[in-house]
This record gives sequence, C-alpha cells and structure tokens, in this order.
Amino acid sequence: MKTNLGLNDEARLEVGQILNLLLADEFVLYVTTRDYHWNVTGPAFLSLHQQFQAQYEQIAQ
Repeated sequence: MKTNLGLNDEARLEVGQILNLLLADEFVLYVTTRDYHWNVTGPAFLSLHQQFQAQYEQIAQ
C-alpha cells in the first residue's frame, strides 16, 4: 500500500534525501557535542562542561 502525501515519486524521493542529510548532520552534531562534553579540560572546565551538556540535551529533544 502506497501512502499518498500529495507528492509524485520524484519529489518524494528528493524530500527523503534532504531529510536523510539533515538527520545525518544532526546526529554528527549531537555526537560531537557529547564528545566535547566528556573531554573538556582546562580552567573553564565546569562552564564548558555544563554548556555542552545543555547543548546536547537540547539537540536530543
């Protein structure tokens, strides 16, 4: 059964590719931000640690 979204096959495929790229970019941003969160060093450790945590939690939502 084919879902009718009001798009032809070509447009549906193009939207799917755009969404795939968007989700891939968002996942890379999420993983990178979590990595920074766990690998912060230096005198600004606490503020950066908290900032990265807030960022990855917001991305996860």
